[in-house]
Amino acid sequence: MANRFKRWTAEEVIKMNEETFMVEVLDMIKFSPELDETDQAVALTKKKLEAIEQALEARINAAKSN
Repeated sequence: MANRFKRWTAEEVIKMNEETFMVEVLDMIKFSPELDETDQAVALTKKKLEAIEQALEARINAAKSN
């Protein structure tokens, strides 16, 4: 798995159009074809999923407030 990924602010996530948002989310969850279950790989995957969860939450909250 790649060790680098972009962290978006809530404001940046809210301003993205739907297509851009989905491309960014899909890019964040690209996984290596190899199964790597080391503690480090699991921790990295958890960080990626937490970032995705935060981005989705920001989008949902923005949609609710509009």
